[in-house]
This record gives sequence, C-alpha cells and structure tokens, in this order.
Amino acid sequence: MAASSADTWYSNPFPLVPVVRLGPSADLGEAPVEAADSGNAHVPTQILGELQGLVRDYLRDRPRGGRRGRAIAVVGEFGLGKSHAAREVCNALARPDGPALWIVDEPAQDFGRMYRDRLRGPADSPEGRAAFEELVRDYYAYVTAVRVGEQSSDPRPGRPDDIPLGDIALDDIATGLRDRVLDPDKVVSALRYDPEVMHADLRVTLGEVTEHRRFATALALLQDPRFTSMVWAWLSGDEPAQQLRERGIRDAVSGIDPVFDALAVQGFLHGRVGKPYVLLIDSLEKVLDWPEEPRRTFVDAFERLVNVYVSRGGLLVFCTSPRGLNAFRPSLHERVVQLWPTRFGAELTARLVAEYVGSGARPGAAEGADATERWPAPFGSASVEILQELTGGVPREILKTCHHAWQLSEDGVGAVREVSAATVLRAVRDLHDNVSEDQVLSTIHDALALGQWRIASRDPVPARGADAGGPATVAYWLEPVPNAYIAIVVVPSVLVADDEERITARVRALRSALHPAQAEVLLVVNGHVSRTMRDRVARSLGSQPLVYRPGDFTQAVNQALDRLRARLTQLRQEADLAELTTELRSALGEHGSQLGQLRRTVSDLARRDLVAAAPGPVRSALPEPVEGRFEEVFALLDAAVERLAVHPPGGDAVGPALRAGPADLAALGCATLVRQLTETFRTGADAWFRAASPGAPGEEQWARLRLICREYETAVEVLPVQALGGAGPVHRPTVARAVEALADEVWGDLVSAFRVP
Repeated sequence: MAASSADTWYSNPFPLVPVVRLGPSADLGEAPVEAADSGNAHVPTQILGELQGLVRDYLRDRPRGGRRGRAIAVVGEFGLGKSHAAREVCNALARPDGPALWIVDEPAQDFGRMYRDRLRGPADSPEGRAAFEELVRDYYAYVTAVRVGEQSSDPRPGRPDDIPLGDIALDDIATGLRDRVLDPDKVVSALRYDPEVMHADLRVTLGEVTEHRRFATALALLQDPRFTSMVWAWLSGDEPAQQLRERGIRDAVSGIDPVFDALAVQGFLHGRVGKPYVLLIDSLEKVLDWPEEPRRTFVDAFERLVNVYVSRGGLLVFCTSPRGLNAFRPSLHERVVQLWPTRFGAELTARLVAEYVGSGARPGAAEGADATERWPAPFGSASVEILQELTGGVPREILKTCHHAWQLSEDGVGAVREVSAATVLRAVRDLHDNVSEDQVLSTIHDALALGQWRIASRDPVPARGADAGGPATVAYWLEPVPNAYIAIVVVPSVLVADDEERITARVRALRSALHPAQAEVLLVVNGHVSRTMRDRVARSLGSQPLVYRPGDFTQAVNQALDRLRARLTQLRQEADLAELTTELRSALGEHGSQLGQLRRTVSDLARRDLVAAAPGPVRSALPEPVEGRFEEVFALLDAAVERLAVHPPGGDAVGPALRAGPADLAALGCATLVRQLTETFRTGADAWFRAASPGAPGEEQWARLRLICREYETAVEVLPVQALGGAGPVHRPTVARAVEALADEVWGDLVSAFRVP
C-alpha cells in the first residue's frame, strides 16, 4: 500500500541504533536516549507470550511446602528480540508490589565492580532496603518459630510482665511467629532465648547455600541498628568496616564466586519465607570473550546459582546466544526452560514498521477504514516485502534499515511522503557497503600470510577486457596443490537476482577456462547477502559465500580455504582415478581385441589345441612315471588356457574374448606362468636325473633335488591357481590340485626309481 499525496511525515520514528537495555534507562547514564532505544514500540510475538506466561505461572504458584523455582533461557542470535522480551518481563515485575528483582544488563569480567556499580536490586532504594530488612526479620521469626515448636512439650519458662503472652501455648506462639503476628525479638526475650543461639542457627542454615558463613554473620548483624548501615555498605560491594572485620567479615564482596554467593543468599532468604524473587541477566554470551580461567569460574558459579534458584523457589531468566548456551554443561540444559525467538515474517515485519510509524497515534475505528488502511504508510507493501527479505526478518536489522530508508526519503524540508522499495534497497547497500575494497583485500592478504598459502606464479585465467575490475574481482589465485587453483573473488552486496546472475556468470567463466577438477572459488561478499541470495549463490557455485566481518575474518578465510583445498584434493583424486579407469578400459579393450583375433586363429586351425600348435619341449630322460606326471599337468594347463581364451567364465558364444574381464585375464596369465614354471621344473629334474644315473646319488645330489622341488612348490604357492577352474569330469584332478601336488609326486617317483632293485 502506498501513501496518498496528502500523507506527510516529518519526524523519523525509527531508532538510529536499535538496542534494548533492561530497566528504565536506555543507554547513557540516567537520561533516556530515545534514538538508542528500540523499545518505543511493542509487537506481540509467540516467544514473548510464552515467556510472560511462564512468569505469571511462577508468581501464581503457591503450593504447600514452598514455591517451585525455575530457570528460563531465552536463546537466539543477535537482534532477534531477546533483550526486548526480557525488558517486557522487567517492566511487568518492577513495581512497588512486585517481587524482589535483581538485574544484570550484561556480565563484566570485573565482577566486583559490576556488582557494586551496575547490578540493580532491592538495595538500590530505601523501600527495597526496608523490604529486605523486613525479610530478614521474617526469616528470624521463622527460625524462632522452629525453635519454639521444638520445645512446645517443655514447661513454659518465665517471662516479663510487659509481654502479653498470657497462657498462650508454645505451639500458638510458633504459629504467631510464622504468621508474622508476634515480634520475634519480644518472643526471644520473653522465652529467655539467647539471641546468639538464633544467629548461629541462621548461620548454619545459610551454610546450606554457601561456604562463606560471613553472609550469615552479616545478615544476623543486620538486625542490630548499630551495624545496619555497615552491613548494607558491605552488601553493596564496599570494603567491610572495622567492626565487621572483628566479627569475621574481612573481604569485600568482589569476584565471581562471592558475588554469586551474595545473590544466592539473598534469594535463599526469600525462598525460605515463601516470597518470590527474580534475577534477570542479559547478554550472557559476553562471558565467552573472557580469558579461560575467569570464564570457567563464571560457568561453574552460574550453574550453582541456577541450582539454588530452581531448588529454592526463585525465578532466573537469562538471555544468551546458542554458542553461549553451549558453553554450559548438559546438566544445566536439562534444568532450564529454553525459549528460542524466530525471525519475523512479512506480517510481523509490517506490524513492527506500522507500530513505529504510528508512534502511538494509530487511527481508531471511529476515524474510518481509510485512515486505518493508510496508517502504516509511507512504507507500502512492496517496501515491506523487500525489507523483510533483505533483513532476513531480524528485528534489529529491520529498524536500522527503516531509519536509513526514512532519511533517504526526506525532501528538502524533512518531509516524507513515501519510502519506496528502491529506497529500501539503497538503504541496505548504504548500511553494509561501508568498508573499502582495499581494507577487505588487506585483511585477505593478512589471512593468506597467516596460513602460508601458496600464491600462483601466474594467473591461470588472465583478466580480459571488461571482466577486469568488474562485479567479481579475482583478488588472488592460489595454488594449494600442483596444477589446481583456488580463486578468491571479492564482490559487493548480493541483494537481488541481477546481482546473483552477474556474479554467477563471472565465476562460471573462470571455471570454464579450467578443468572442473582444477578450480574452486571462494566468494567474499564485502557487504550484505540476504538468506535467499546466499542459498542461490551456494547452489550456483557449489560453496557458501563468505561475508566480510571485522574481527575474526582472517581465521574465517583460512578455515574456508582449508575446506576448499580438501575438496580440490578430493576432486583431483577422483579425476585421476577416472583417467586411470579410462586407460585401463582402453587397454582391456585392446587386449580383448587380441584375444578375439586369437580365437579366430584357433577356429581356423580346426580347433586344434592352443599349446600343441607351438613346438613342445624335447622329450626328457626322466623315468616313465615322472614324465607321465609332467605330461598330465601340461595337458591340464593347456586345457585351462584354451578354455579361458575361447570361452571365459560369464561369456557367450559371440565374441566372448572381447568381453573378458580383469579376473579372466588374470586367470589366463596365471595359467601361462604356471606352465612356464612347470617346464622349468621338468628341465631341472631332467638335468638332475641325467647327472645322478647310472650310480646311486649321494647326499649332496639328493639335497639338490630337494631344492629343485622346493623352489617349484614355493613358486606355485603364491599364485592364484584355484582360479584356473576344473579340468574335465569330476573324477579327474583339478588343475590346482595337480600343480600343488606335482613337486611331492616327482620327489617320490625319483626316490623310488633309484631304490627299487
């Protein structure tokens, strides 16, 4: 919807820096800073409704045996409205009749200073101090009632006449103390109890919460007017007075553990007497930036505090990022209720814009439908739609963009009649394209130096004509592995389809000039890229773009380059494997052709035996049984060679050799090699036999024969002779069996030939 010409706005209602701080003040001192506060308007969301519902349930919960405590974590990325939700809860609870409330805007590493100067709680006002002192008296009455109840069966001791207890039983006195009808000091005096016994009881009970009994001592002294101001000064973070030092309170409440102990003790007191108490902590993820030791101390202390609040009837609400929540142990995750804000859709975006533009002056129903319809102007529906898309529905980004788009839409006198979609687009570019390209290139250069990346000695794709300095500048060509490259391409904001198409065309042109396995691209966006455009670019390029952000960008560049190098290495390996596979297939094809020719030759020779066609060995002088065993093995091997060459396993009658696989070729080679070994074995045995006859061989000659047989046996053991298959009918030996047994059989036959008379 667009504004009519009669609609004119003069004051920019959107905050320059949209931030939310807990409590009444915004950002600078006690004076509210309107331009730095994003709380001028409120849009009800599901997450806010759930949070407020949990708080209401906690305040209504008053079962017997004590209030049930709970911890709530509002978890989300920056700008999603976590602090806004916490402040709505804060505003609802920060009232005179509200529960005790402690507020921490954000944790600071100097925890003592934060506790003293920034933490807001009941002690900040005279009313809060009076309420806390009354709470301590209530707890004192509670402890006294327990002691009176324990002694209700004992005879009632004497009392001064001015205490109007009359004949009231001890059980009734205990009830009066619990109901806060009777004064515990007067009861202690009347029953002649030692106040120090009551203070010791208080210290023992508080010892359940903290190891530092000094808090129990301080709270006991808070009842004494002589020490009240001293105790309050110490509880507020000051150094203890001398009178407190003499009573064991020697150090100020400073440091992470003491501060959390103070919060735990004060909350514990409220829980003991059945009163609600609340702690709100914002920006908990700031702890992640601390050094390791204080960060670990904070995590441990915070988890203890959560346990106290959950088990002692308190309400703890804290806001953090997902990374901040993950810094805690899984046991804490199980004890907190997690609420996750979501991004705004088009409807909530329009409502947020309308709330700010309206500035509390939304037309009522009596003013007519036309006035109500024009109320969200000057932002029309097209402007709101592109606003939601470019900001990703993040409320903080929506408000920042609206503020700048409003400024761009002002005329010479500061009047605004319409904020167009084109103006919103320009505002996004102005807000995010604010870092010079030289700065980005300098940071990339530092990242490459940090990672010791090899810069290519020459550009594999030289810049050409209009491509140079265009929308996609190649900052560096890297050569992480030989003859493989990574191009670092720097582009401005990617906001609309035209931006994505120009960048994609440029990157595809770079890749087309190289082999697909030789190039990867790291796209660095100097500006802003919407979620929609990020997904489109990632699908087109095959990798996610990297958005320049000051801070840890050098580490981000190195991590991205490491992943691209690993991918490039994998692509090169796959390409090499594919090339090798192609070469093997070509070689197998040629070998298959040769086998086919061999088959045709065998057919032309009337299917004569393949090996018989070649000249056989000269007949040896070996005895007939030995020669017969060699001839049998030769026959089996020749049959195997013919079978594999003419009809390989899995083949058919039409050109089987052309389809011979690697296993068939391996079996054929094995058969050929075994035949050669067998011929060598027969030649060696024949030479030995000729040298040994006609006399009986000596021991040295027998040793020579054993060596000949053993060499053959060892050679065939390592060959896959089982792959040669059967040799005919099942009652005949297989090729493998004949070959494996040949050495033993030849040895036995030759020994028998010389020893038989």
